[in-house]
Amino acid sequence: MRIAGHIILDAAALFLTLGLPFVTSDTGRRILSGETDAVSGASVILDQPSGEYLVLINTARHRNAENLALWETFFTGDDAPVIFEDITCLTAAPDSGGNEMAQSYRSRLPENQMTVHAIDATLLFSKAEAGLFDVIVLSEEVADAFHAETVTAMPDVMTLRVRG
Repeated sequence: MRIAGHIILDAAALFLTLGLPFVTSDTGRRILSGETDAVSGASVILDQPSGEYLVLINTARHRNAENLALWETFFTGDDAPVIFEDITCLTAAPDSGGNEMAQSYRSRLPENQMTVHAIDATLLFSKAEAGLFDVIVLSEEVADAFHAETVTAMPDVMTLRVRG
């Protein structure tokens, strides 16, 4: 009898600390009522900002010609099939247009396939000149201001001019 009382008391304490907050939450009520959430399953594709952009792809990091062609198709806006490769995209921190364009690209891919990092522009171009990047997205204005032609002229860099 004493063990049964102890088990009931522990179960009640556990329900009060974990079960009751869950049952009263929105997620708990939705699960218990059997409702489905159609919005959370779909991804939201962000619109591309307008303007001219440069997409720089480091071909030394993408030796597979088929994947490189798929990324080129993807970044130029055409429909690309599933690409089985993860990438890291760098943008210049003060470049709001480039950041928006990179986020737009990221929203068109499966979750976590593309990570976007906005870093200091001087550090960005230093990394680019050393070949330490996967993909860089820049607005035309920032590319001109920081003389991106030194990077675009490098042999292992594919340069795509994209209109948003």
